[in-house]
Amino acid sequence: MSVNVVAHQDDDILFLNPDLQNSIRSGRQVKTVFITAGEAGYAPEAGKNETPDARACRERAQLDRERYARCRQLGARAAYARMASVADEWTQQEVPLAGSWVEIHTLVARPAIQLVFLNLPDWADTQTDVSGGDERLKGASLHHLWANERTTRTIVPVGSAISPAHRGTYQDGRQVVSVLAAMYQRFRATVIRIQDPEPDSRYRFNPSWGHDHSDHIAGARLAEEAARVYAGPDGRPIARVVPYRNYNINDAQANLDAGHRGEKATVFAEYVRFDAEIGTPPTGDYAGWPERVYYRWSTGTTWTGRNQDGTLQAFAVQGNKLVTWRQRATGEFAPPVVLTPPGPLAPGLSVTANADGRLEVLARRLDTHEIITTWQATPNGDIGRVWASLGNPNTAAGAPAQVGSPVAARLADGTIRVFVKNGGGGLSTKAQTAPNAGYGPWTDFGGGPGVQDGLTVGVTPDGGTVVFAYAVEAGIGQIKHWAATPGTQAFTSRPNLTGSEPAGPPRAAVSRNGSLTVCHRLARNAQGDNAGLVGCHRQLPGGSWSTTSQNVGGHGGVDGLAAVDAVQGTAADSRILLFATNRGGGLSTTRQVAPDGLFGGQWSDLGGVLVGQPSAAKAADGTVFVFALTDSGGLLVRNQIRPGGDQDLLEERVLDAP
Repeated sequence: MSVNVVAHQDDDILFLNPDLQNSIRSGRQVKTVFITAGEAGYAPEAGKNETPDARACRERAQLDRERYARCRQLGARAAYARMASVADEWTQQEVPLAGSWVEIHTLVARPAIQLVFLNLPDWADTQTDVSGGDERLKGASLHHLWANERTTRTIVPVGSAISPAHRGTYQDGRQVVSVLAAMYQRFRATVIRIQDPEPDSRYRFNPSWGHDHSDHIAGARLAEEAARVYAGPDGRPIARVVPYRNYNINDAQANLDAGHRGEKATVFAEYVRFDAEIGTPPTGDYAGWPERVYYRWSTGTTWTGRNQDGTLQAFAVQGNKLVTWRQRATGEFAPPVVLTPPGPLAPGLSVTANADGRLEVLARRLDTHEIITTWQATPNGDIGRVWASLGNPNTAAGAPAQVGSPVAARLADGTIRVFVKNGGGGLSTKAQTAPNAGYGPWTDFGGGPGVQDGLTVGVTPDGGTVVFAYAVEAGIGQIKHWAATPGTQAFTSRPNLTGSEPAGPPRAAVSRNGSLTVCHRLARNAQGDNAGLVGCHRQLPGGSWSTTSQNVGGHGGVDGLAAVDAVQGTAADSRILLFATNRGGGLSTTRQVAPDGLFGGQWSDLGGVLVGQPSAAKAADGTVFVFALTDSGGLLVRNQIRPGGDQDLLEERVLDAP
């Protein structure tokens, strides 16, 4: 069950798609909650009480506050009908919920699709009838509710299911949180999609309002807080929260393939027929947003590990908890175990093993912006009983709220080293003082201000370490890297990798001969349309890098790639395998055509309806496993029956949610 919470009636189709449409296409139950009425700066006007048609909705002179709010409802309904490929026919009703009244519109041909309107005022509505008469705090209602600074009254759009007698008053943000949490419970949400609660301060738009739209930020924070209150269906920690970047995606590369761009633009055009504030055809930012989708907090692809005894273990953040699935010695997986971290976590986890084989999990706290860690007390033992803080590299200066999710790796000397995008848009690191020991201080490598989340680490055959990062510099995607010689771990910046422009985080993997390969998503730019495809760079003898990247094709999709290293030092058919989400929201894979070779460009669709990015690992016998999070709170597992670079992943199962 997908519940999407956005501020305005076009935010979902602009910033959550194509994930939203993939859920609809897959036949899932989809419920979208619009927090505000989206009435902008229109004022009420007596006498305009007829429901407008599409023609009237495009003429400002025909609109007042209540009619424009209705137009935006009609636009949302038309967009969802188009995504569902059914007639634009709806029923609507008013429903009491947590002490307030909301209206729910149901698509007749697909009743599993419903739109919920809370009708709180838009930020630009400065009318005193919605601001509680407080002249000092007019407008920005959601911001003031989030800050618990004043009450606010809802509006009643023309043609609304809400009767005038049920026009509501929200006392503070806690009341909004209660309504949203009750909504999650009513719909038994397992996926909660929200907007960006902490926009990246490096990018444009309204610095005084947090570098995005005030309603987007406040609405996302209220929705996120409600997700923390919501225990999940039947009290089980199933719900997975997926936050999306908003306005600032136009400062990143165009990353959607041609098919998704066309679908997203078509759905948006359906909405625009009812919105007089957007030109036809849309221009500027409205033209750019349908070409992109970016997650605020990705799951990353390093959330599985291998225990000392060779069994595999996967971890995920859901229901404000840390959940783990552990493989038994028989090869089957035990029921999931729920662990309680000291605070809410971002979805991105990094799992690695200490020198003595004990697994360690690193995460980012959402409330304090610390990097925290937990580990097994003994090899193959329990995890999550003890947590420690590694602090924040920007505590004293910079932007601590902008620190990214950690990526950790065990280096050749046996120590774990943690890397994060810091608040200045560069790279920071912290390392264990000795194998199996605690951590030293943070060190800043610089490299800012363009580094993005999603780092990757590779260890070279001679014991050196290389760190790669996707960065946006002067509006152009780059793959930056830093290298350390064996034994010193003194990292120096190296030249950016050259080749086709990247549009997502890199993933390093090791070939059979020990050389590194780095792969990433590609962008659409003036030189060509590679969006949805994957490019790979090969390390050459002597440690240099290929001057061009190999385009290895792909099935669409965005964000990070998962990979398994080839087994080194063996004559066996050992190859790197890559895994990625595809344009339908499922899982696809490709592999080197031969050990130490290139990729053939042949991809296989493994199916599934996924949340976040996959993670892959090898069992003790060399068989490859790939893990992916499902939209019902469970875990998809696919694996080879026998090891080998030419072996398909034929065995599949879906592990239960907690």
